Amino acid sequence: MENGGISRRSFLTGAGIVAAGAAVAGLSGCGPRSRSDQSSSSSSSTTSSASGSMGNDGSGDLPWLGEAPTISDSDVSQTIDTDVVVVGLGCAGVPAARAAAEQGARVVCLEASSNLNSCASDMAIIGGNTQARWGRGNGFMDKNTIVNMHMAEGCHHSNYGIIERYFDESGDALDWFIQGDPNLYITQESYSDVPEANQDDYLYPYFVPMPEHYDYTRESLPCYPTSVGFKSLATVMQANLNVATEHGADVHYNTKGVELITDSDGKVTGIYAQENGSNQYLRINANSVIIATGDYLMNEDMMKYYRPECVENGIQYLSMDMDQNGNYTNVGDGHKMCAWVGAAIEQWHAPMIHHMGGGAGPDGRGVIGNNGFLWLNLNGQRFMNEDIPGQQLENQVEMQPQHVAYQFFDGNWPQELAYFPAAHGVACYYRDQPLPDYTASGLRINVRTPQDIQSAVDDGRCLMANSIDELLSQIDGMNVDAAKASIEHYNQLCAQGNDTDFGKSSQRLFALNTPPFYAAQCGEALSLANLGGMVSDNNCHVYNKDGQIIQGLYVCGAPQGGRFNVQYPISLKGLSAGMCMMYGRVAGENAAQQA
Repeated sequence: MENGGISRRSFLTGAGIVAAGAAVAGLSGCGPRSRSDQSSSSSSSTTSSASGSMGNDGSGDLPWLGEAPTISDSDVSQTIDTDVVVVGLGCAGVPAARAAAEQGARVVCLEASSNLNSCASDMAIIGGNTQARWGRGNGFMDKNTIVNMHMAEGCHHSNYGIIERYFDESGDALDWFIQGDPNLYITQESYSDVPEANQDDYLYPYFVPMPEHYDYTRESLPCYPTSVGFKSLATVMQANLNVATEHGADVHYNTKGVELITDSDGKVTGIYAQENGSNQYLRINANSVIIATGDYLMNEDMMKYYRPECVENGIQYLSMDMDQNGNYTNVGDGHKMCAWVGAAIEQWHAPMIHHMGGGAGPDGRGVIGNNGFLWLNLNGQRFMNEDIPGQQLENQVEMQPQHVAYQFFDGNWPQELAYFPAAHGVACYYRDQPLPDYTASGLRINVRTPQDIQSAVDDGRCLMANSIDELLSQIDGMNVDAAKASIEHYNQLCAQGNDTDFGKSSQRLFALNTPPFYAAQCGEALSLANLGGMVSDNNCHVYNKDGQIIQGLYVCGAPQGGRFNVQYPISLKGLSAGMCMMYGRVAGENAAQQA
């Protein structure tokens, strides 16, 4: 989703959904969706909203599924014979296509949109030759630390084998992936200068060198130094897809998968597909089919079933996955096709709603990140240890009156940034001057300049005053007396260096003493995905409800179960895209071997 030069990563900021929504609305037909206007994007024929039900009722029924289409030979306009079909050309489908083609398999690719879909920019990668450039190669991270942290973040609903294999092989997978783009430039440090010829296509590490005050080994909720970012992941993906086509892969854009074909034993032997606007179908016979169709965020019925609290809380959704007619494509088509042939779908799904701070600007960044300064709700009460990552921040904001809080900081912010964690969404670098224009959006998230803050004030995204009383008087709906008392009490805790209320780290206890004083409104963040899929293993097999492998069927990317559960984890920044890339490769290689 780097369409029009704007990536989804730019819209992670919560607090100001209006600001983010206004920015996205400029993209032809694209914008955040809420529960009131999503129904038209749902493609299921049976809706849970019709009966007023919300959530899994324990019966095992899937009210979002509907009936599989009935397709006869007379409906088929063309039959294609191949070895592997890849359904969906996103961050998982593209490497799957390349991997299968490089194995010598005949490959047919289906993509409902007019082009491949790139919806991220970061990847969490452990080890490998590329990471070794920055001293983060094999052996840099401890497997038990990483894997067990991920399992804990998913409440141990995730598949240990899937996470473990990711630890073991993601580094090698990244090395392979970037070899597909010989023009990719790799920086020496996070904010190294990039030659003009490479400013549209470069790879960088996050937090190299590491900020001097951040020690992830001493954090209760660490962000591990494993992440890399792309100026344009779409460019690298296109280069990888070119490798696939050079090896003979046949790409069909504007064509979606409709129904899997099985034999009498239940083995998947192909798929019916349909070109946009056609009443006829393609029948594609294959030895294996890879489902890489993305998530189901824009299917209201599925959201009501798997994450009803997102619907109930009015969370707005951001998606730019669309076909040429402006219809959303991340509506669970892959999930349905697999369920129709008996695939089991995991129970615990994970919304990706990581709060990035308040007051989104044109570039999507919060005023001062999701930093753990003082946060107060409209009752004027402090309600949490603010020193938590964005996903947990979102959970807390959703619990507050009107789902709103305010983030307060003062004129000492330039000196204070260096003490915040080197983590996703956190402003932890201060610069006097703006970054170069070519700087990747991911790198901008962690930097703030005086111009950034002043622009937020000028645009009305951040309140500023020379006294606390004046600042509080500008906040509509705030209990001013209670808020003033909370600030005074917080300042006392800061002076003592001991947060006896919530236990925040003393290195991030910053009193509000130095004018000017600032406040940024923080509402609910935008949901970027809802991740949950078919029961799978670390070879990308799909299992039926009896725990048996469905032969001929593979899954990777968002539809692959066992990756994320309950909530999106924050210890590995860019983990979803990284897993898409690596397990796309695994799925492609395994599917080709079956051919």
